[in-house]
Amino acid sequence: MENLPADSKLSTDVFVHNDHGLHLRCASDIANIAMQFNAVVKLSKGRHSVNAKSMLEILTLSAAPGARLTLSAKGNDAQQALDAISAIFQKFNSDQPKR
Repeated sequence: MENLPADSKLSTDVFVHNDHGLHLRCASDIANIAMQFNAVVKLSKGRHSVNAKSMLEILTLSAAPGARLTLSAKGNDAQQALDAISAIFQKFNSDQPKR
């Protein structure tokens, strides 16, 4: 995959669809994936923006079920970071028991 210039900023919306919102395990998984990239990765809810490489900062978003968050990344591997973290949101959403 081609790397972007270091000043490139990309963003996408992700949704929290699991029954418990963005809880500790989810926040830990997101931070661990984000740390694999050199890009600056942020997660935002409204005007509240946090470092996606920090589990504790992610928890301060208090993202309840149904919340829409903006995931943004800036740096050479920004697209790869967005793709990997977006995929983890899809996994969280698909891990929900069917009713």
